[in-house]
Amino acid sequence: MSVPFAEKLDAGQFAVALEITPPQRDLPKVLLRRARLLGAAAQAINVIQRPGRQSSLDASLNLKAAGMEPAWHLVTRGRTREELQADLARAAAGGIGQVLCILGDHTAGEAADGVTIRDAVTMTRETLPGAIVGATLNQYGRDEQAVLKNLLPKLRAGATYVQTQPVFELEPLERYAQAIDRALPEARVIAMAMPLVSLEAAMRIEERLGVSLPPGLKDVLAGGDPEAAWGTFTATIRALAESPLVDGVAIMTFEMDAPAEMGERILAALRAAGVA
Repeated sequence: MSVPFAEKLDAGQFAVALEITPPQRDLPKVLLRRARLLGAAAQAINVIQRPGRQSSLDASLNLKAAGMEPAWHLVTRGRTREELQADLARAAAGGIGQVLCILGDHTAGEAADGVTIRDAVTMTRETLPGAIVGATLNQYGRDEQAVLKNLLPKLRAGATYVQTQPVFELEPLERYAQAIDRALPEARVIAMAMPLVSLEAAMRIEERLGVSLPPGLKDVLAGGDPEAAWGTFTATIRALAESPLVDGVAIMTFEMDAPAEMGERILAALRAAGVA
C-alpha cells in the first residue's frame, strides 16, 4: 500500500481505492487476494457489507492487521444505536481510519432506536476522531434538490467525502459535484468506476442501477471488441482525473472474484490515465 488515501486527498492528489466483496466466511487468503488486485496502486480497500458474507468490519480489521488501509462500510439499516456503538469501539481498537456510512441495500426490519446516516456520521466522528468519513451519492437521482437535501446534512455532520454510484459519463456527476462544491467546498468527491467489457454486463448494470448507460458505450460493447471497451474505460478514468470537481476514484469490478488479468488491465488503464 502506498501513500494513505486520506493523505493523498489532503495533498490535493488524485486518490485510488478498490472496492471488494469479502468471502462468505473468514478466508484470509481469498480476502487478501481480492484486496491485492491492484497492488500498491490502490491506497484504500472499500469492503462491501453484504448478507451471508464476512462482515465488512471483520474483513476490514483483517486487512488492517495485514498492513492494508481498509474503508469499512458502516451500514445503519436494521441496526440499533448500541450495536453500532459496539462496532465503532471495535473499529477504534483495531485502528480503522476510514469509514463509509451507508444505509445498506439488504432487507432488514427497522430497529427500535434506528440510527440515521447523519447520526452514524456523528457517532463515527466522536468514536474515531481521526478517521476519514464518507457518505454516498446516487448521481442518477432524478430530483436533484431531494438528493442534495439528503446528502448535505451528512457532510455538515462531519462526513468529509462523497462516494458516487458507478460513473460512465461525467455530466450526471458533475451537476451534483458543482452543487456540493458550492455548498461545502472542502468536501471531496470520489467517483466509482467499473470496467465493462460485454454488453451483457452493461445490461445487468442498467437493471441494477435503474439507469440507461450512454448509447456510445453500449455501441462499443455491442461491437464485441474488448480493446475498444478498455479504451472507453481508460477514457473515463482520464476524464475523472482531469475534472477539477473529482478528487479520486473507487474501482469496482463486475466480477466478485476478479482474475489477475482483470487487475492488470485496470492497472494499465490507470497508468494510461496518469493516475497509477
